[in-house]
Amino acid sequence: METKRLTEFKQVEMIYNTRLKKDFVRNERKPLSSMKRSWDRDAYDCYGLFDGDSMAGYAFFVREGRWYLFDYLAIAEERRDQGLGGLFLGQLASCIGDADCIVGEVEDPDRAEDEETRDLRLRRLQFYLRCGYRQTALRATVFGADYRILEVPTGREHTTEELKTIYTELYRSTLPALFFRTQFRVTTP
Repeated sequence: METKRLTEFKQVEMIYNTRLKKDFVRNERKPLSSMKRSWDRDAYDCYGLFDGDSMAGYAFFVREGRWYLFDYLAIAEERRDQGLGGLFLGQLASCIGDADCIVGEVEDPDRAEDEETRDLRLRRLQFYLRCGYRQTALRATVFGADYRILEVPTGREHTTEELKTIYTELYRSTLPALFFRTQFRVTTP
């Protein structure tokens, strides 16, 4: 298994149309045109986890300077529960070794509408924590989805206020002003 950076937007477009639309429900998918705008200004980094020529997973990041925000992360459905998620996260950390801060989001288990959804969200959160991510005090609501904010260790732990600034600026850089004002909120409980 090898993680490689995707170098052409047509690769991202192919993943979007064939995989991302299956892996993420409609309200979790941003328009492809939004990704393209970020790509064109060199603020969108995309990686694939390859088993030979076959892509076993993908990860997309919004980037501002040396700050990264996980936008999408998925392992192919037929390849899940084989340890590839943890492997991929470890390889990604090496690929973006210049990062000052890597931020991730996980749906907040405490905001689940039922016990089954809560259990699924808790398993996801526990997966990231097992992979070395640090849970922060930040919570966010983005387009109606409630998240807990995680920090990926990069050598320096950021304060809550630093993370709030970084996370906010990452969203400000990618969302149109109206959506940023009306669809993005970050808090500390």
